[in-house]
Amino acid sequence: MDCLFVNPPSPDGHVYIRDINRSGRRSREGTIWPQTSLAYLAAVLRKEGYSVGLVDCIAGKMGWSAFEELLRSERPRYIVTNAITSIITNDLHTAELARRVPAVSIAVGPHITAVPQETLTRYPSLDIGIIGEAEETIRELINALEKKDRPLAQVQGIAFRDGETIVVTEKRPLIENLDDLPIPLHELLPVDKHSLPYIGKRYTFVLSSRGCPYQCTFCRQPIMWERKFRSRSAGNILRELQYLKGLGITNFMFHSDTFTLDRKIAIELCQGMVDLNLNMRWCCNSRVDTVDGELLRWMKKAGCWMVMYGIESGSQEVLNTVKKGGSATIGQAEQAVLWTKQQGIKVWGYFIMGLPGETRETMKESMAFARRLPLDLVNFAVGAPYPGTEFYSQAKAEGWLQSERWEDFDQNYSAIVSYPWLSSQEIIAGIRNAYLRWFLRPYGMKVFLKGLTSLDNLKMLFKVGLEHIKIGL
Repeated sequence: MDCLFVNPPSPDGHVYIRDINRSGRRSREGTIWPQTSLAYLAAVLRKEGYSVGLVDCIAGKMGWSAFEELLRSERPRYIVTNAITSIITNDLHTAELARRVPAVSIAVGPHITAVPQETLTRYPSLDIGIIGEAEETIRELINALEKKDRPLAQVQGIAFRDGETIVVTEKRPLIENLDDLPIPLHELLPVDKHSLPYIGKRYTFVLSSRGCPYQCTFCRQPIMWERKFRSRSAGNILRELQYLKGLGITNFMFHSDTFTLDRKIAIELCQGMVDLNLNMRWCCNSRVDTVDGELLRWMKKAGCWMVMYGIESGSQEVLNTVKKGGSATIGQAEQAVLWTKQQGIKVWGYFIMGLPGETRETMKESMAFARRLPLDLVNFAVGAPYPGTEFYSQAKAEGWLQSERWEDFDQNYSAIVSYPWLSSQEIIAGIRNAYLRWFLRPYGMKVFLKGLTSLDNLKMLFKVGLEHIKIGL
């Protein structure tokens, strides 16, 4: 094998979410996250004529010893690792194992993109880091190493070692036309092992667009996509959906920051799905100020059954402080949820507690707002200032950071920001209280009971309940 793409083993038996764009974290729900981003990179190299493989150690419950045996058996010449902040030391153990094969170790993702020099310095076994969007870079990098068609210093968007010196090359421009990318190799993914609450099993991600033009200070997507929105064409996405249908995959999530941002393409895509009679079940992420009744009607017709809205807070003051405001108002959130429910589409509301401007009172506002909205699912996350975000720079400058140990940056389990007016312990307690107050009421119990459609869901919901209660204990 020329190149092996790796979602590394868990450090402790828990399920971790890794992604090439979004922040990594330990999953409360045991979510098995499709590694579509690695499947994209594999498709690029296969198109170049290289043999590729993909191993998802999280989905396969593969530990480090079994993974090391796999490396001895397959003996890849290049190992590409999806590495995240909250378990970065664990993830870059792949680089240490690569030395034993031997193979060239390469890391991708927002962590290496945000702090390339520091990462290569701290982990001397790591050979190369890819900075930013990786498809064109991985193609050029492997060709440079294999064909010697250019020195590494001329490959844009990488960090590498030149003796004792760490070299960071010129920034690579973003891909202008996402239609130029090959369809990711979904057949390499362990689709039967993917799972997400209510979405179920045997699903995958479809990336319809990249980037978001908004200015939210806590968001990590600008590290990779630079707040530049780029969408694939409806026809290009439809070709991928037909390919998935041929693989027997009819359940997917549009894994884009804001699926509904380009209304024209979204409606054209939904119309195409209806015309082709695809009969696929899907969900998507959205902003509350990018939907309307007509768009949601087309989404429902095309098979959309749930929309995940980043509501973030029930306090307009907090939304404005973190630059989420503007048209994404509390009133707009209520309207978007109402429109969505009117079309018979479920709503999953995402909230964040502990962002700049948060107080005891604004946390209560968020709890009350979450209970007032007719949500079908809710998620309360910790405001985590991941390296590379505006929130991180602000927290560091203001002295709010309680730790700069990368493994402490996990939006599901650890609050590392403490304000003079609101402690990290109070933030964690607020999240636990929010979950208890949302579920332990007639409506919340009704939502819970609706989810008891299978033994798997029963086990998942019981586990999720315990994880939420244990937060901060």
